[in-house]
Amino acid sequence: MSILVIGLNHRSAPVEIREKLAFNANNIPTALSFFLQRHPKAEAVILSTCNRVEMYVSTLDDTVQVEDVLSFLAEFHRIELSSFSSYMYHNKNDHAAHHLFFVAASLDSMVLGESQILSQVKEAYTIACMQETTGKVLNLLFQQALNVAKVIHSQTAIGKGKVSISSVAVEFAEKIFQDFTGKIVLVVGAGEMCELLIKHLYEEGARTFIVANRTFERAQELADTYQGQAIKYDLLGEYLGKADIIISSTSAPHYVIHANQVREAIKHRRGNPIFLIDIAVPRDIEPDVGNIDNVYLYNIDDLQSVVNQNIDERTKEIEKCRSIIEEEVEHFMAKIEEMKIEPAITLLRNHFHTIGRDELNRLKPKLRNMNEGDWNQVVYTVERTINKILHHPAKVAKLEAKNGGGYRYVEIIKKLFGIFHHTEHHQR
Repeated sequence: MSILVIGLNHRSAPVEIREKLAFNANNIPTALSFFLQRHPKAEAVILSTCNRVEMYVSTLDDTVQVEDVLSFLAEFHRIELSSFSSYMYHNKNDHAAHHLFFVAASLDSMVLGESQILSQVKEAYTIACMQETTGKVLNLLFQQALNVAKVIHSQTAIGKGKVSISSVAVEFAEKIFQDFTGKIVLVVGAGEMCELLIKHLYEEGARTFIVANRTFERAQELADTYQGQAIKYDLLGEYLGKADIIISSTSAPHYVIHANQVREAIKHRRGNPIFLIDIAVPRDIEPDVGNIDNVYLYNIDDLQSVVNQNIDERTKEIEKCRSIIEEEVEHFMAKIEEMKIEPAITLLRNHFHTIGRDELNRLKPKLRNMNEGDWNQVVYTVERTINKILHHPAKVAKLEAKNGGGYRYVEIIKKLFGIFHHTEHHQR
């Protein structure tokens, strides 16, 4: 019985290699079916995200090797094996379990502690279940991985504190406004960072966006995405007093928002504060703006220092997470060893009950005068005696399996009773 994981991720392979091997929710079922046609006795799960592509495979008899999975990936994606094989990693058995637990707990993510990977692992497992490509082993592996991830996120601070510039900026804004309902957001610039901030604010309840950009068409495009309003860049000054939150990220070589403009704007605010986020380098907003009463200004360095602090706090939790994972891997492997020993225990029971039945069949003709009720009592007593005799060996077998000595125990049973020769491969 073996468990294999073969894959690549953002550390082992560049994006142009990862995208060649990427799967999506639509073609994963086809891929799993294709793989099972080749290896009908295997179990398989495919995990594919923007940062990783991994295949988990389990077989009872070790018939599927790393090379089989690599050739399957090459054939399915119609690419040369040599174009990606050097970027792949692989782990087996306890190392494979450790790897999946590490991945599900987001300790192997680009953003340490992010929560998205857990839902991606769950989705990968769900698709495989629906395709009926999982069995006893991978069901146990993935259910335990999902459970381990939840334990880690509840018992450690690995997911605490925001670790992106945009999410920290929104967190700062929440301290001032608590609620973004009805707040007007003025966005100066229409690049990626501005878009990320709008997205975060929208998710937190902001609905009124005004976008100013030197290219009006781009401002219109971004505003339309969030049912906002685009304005001409030269009207920027007129809108400062209307905005509760101002985000600025342009490529201008000079300040685009000045202290005297904000002083004028705050006069018309009737005591309502203005929150400004300057994520441009060089800066868009004159630093003196931060000295104006009821005006809160944060620049990229303010935000980055909080991000770095939060990342440091998460990093400190890694060792605590590792120890939880190592303990869980031990529990998992103990269950796997128990699984391996089950066929041996079944064979042992069958062997003794066959002997019992043979002896009862030999005895029955000699007891012709016995009524059926009494005969049933004899049968029941023989079967009960055999079960009692086997109870302790079965208990010891499970205990030995938990301690990794299951296979050795089975060998001793084989020698003692001269059985299992035709099923030896089941115990390996």
